[in-house]
Amino acid sequence: MKRISEYFGYLSDLFFYTAASLLAVLFTERGLFPLASLSLAGAALFLFRRNRRRDGSFSPAALFALGLIGGEGIACLKLSRLSTARTKETWLSFYLAYLLFYLCYYAVRGIRAGEKEGEGRENALYPDGEERERRLSFYRISILSLLALSLSCFLFEAWRLRFIPLFTVNTPHAYSYFHLPAIHYFTTLYVLLPSVAALYRRELGRKSPLALFGALFPLFLSILLVSRFQFLFSLLLLLFSLLLLGERLSRGRLLLLFFGALSVYVLITIERAHSIRYLNGIFEMKYHLPIFLSQPYIYIANNYDNFNEMTLHLREHSHGMKLLYPFLTLSGIKYFFTFPLAWPDFVTKKELTTLSILYDSWYDFGLFGVALFSCLLASVSALFHSLSGRNPFGVLFRAQLSFYLLFSFFTTWFSNPAVWFYLLATALLYFAFQRFCLSRGERGEGEVQLGEGRKS
Repeated sequence: MKRISEYFGYLSDLFFYTAASLLAVLFTERGLFPLASLSLAGAALFLFRRNRRRDGSFSPAALFALGLIGGEGIACLKLSRLSTARTKETWLSFYLAYLLFYLCYYAVRGIRAGEKEGEGRENALYPDGEERERRLSFYRISILSLLALSLSCFLFEAWRLRFIPLFTVNTPHAYSYFHLPAIHYFTTLYVLLPSVAALYRRELGRKSPLALFGALFPLFLSILLVSRFQFLFSLLLLLFSLLLLGERLSRGRLLLLFFGALSVYVLITIERAHSIRYLNGIFEMKYHLPIFLSQPYIYIANNYDNFNEMTLHLREHSHGMKLLYPFLTLSGIKYFFTFPLAWPDFVTKKELTTLSILYDSWYDFGLFGVALFSCLLASVSALFHSLSGRNPFGVLFRAQLSFYLLFSFFTTWFSNPAVWFYLLATALLYFAFQRFCLSRGERGEGEVQLGEGRKS
């Protein structure tokens, strides 16, 4: 009976999602954009709550619903003149993306649950004795190594390029120019530092100057680089890591964190030298909205419009070259062999180049590419969701994946070499910890139950 009840729950989720998607199409065709938006936004919240209750706060199915379907709901408002009529390929792509993700995710989760049935659980986040000392030493070395590597590469880039973005005048895209091939990947490794510092602080059990510096250093470097994304990425990775470790942050601390982050975000925005008149001219809003509403709206909605532009104007698919780009770049193969990599992006406006997570999969293979990508993403998400065990660096994998799913409306994450570089760096830390901090008999044993943490 329990299994039948579970299947009924899955079917009811998909029925509700399908009905909401059909209503959104019908409302949009009749120009009832607010109702179309409410249909998809309601479906996103419904699926978020259902999957969160079923699978935990950081359920990939919940986060992907909130990011992809919720973003599509916002895009259905059509508050900008840049929005165009949706093609059937656009509607079908986003509908199938979540449908297949949902089905594959729970299928793989079911298989994994069967494999793990009967295995014991143990709390290994607080070991004693010799192992604890090895772990603390590993955390210190990791933090200092990331600090030294990131800072030295930043200083080298500043020396070679003869400028630091924060200290430029009237240069809106200074961060885009602050980039040396290969070197910049190491400069931005600081985004992992706050999460590693959180692991160290939790293991240590008390405040530490090294952990504090590791958490604050990314803030300092993000301001020097005037990079809003790097700042928010490192901050949210820290927050996600803390929550995955079971920390329960008080409302006061969350409010303090929010207003502090907002202040830094505004400061970086000012330093990027983008005037409000300039931004409003690009956004082409139908109504006079304050910039703190129009900018987030465009950063979400226009990505769906860019996808729609591609389905309208793409004449030749890239046959895997877009999704293979990170491998060709990080391996260096593209420097020795010639590949067709110069594929134009189809966007509503040349200044608005952010894309949704599905953009490159459609560019490569059309609807089949979207389906294949969604199934692969779901399978990996299911594997990562159960990744914990005695190795706390599994939390960093889950935190990164959670970020990419929640912000799936924003860009083609997995076509970005930097994303894979961060994952590779995390894998290096994960396997190094496995090798040097765990005894042979302890590696891979048990699984930690996360999310049961304490009030702080």
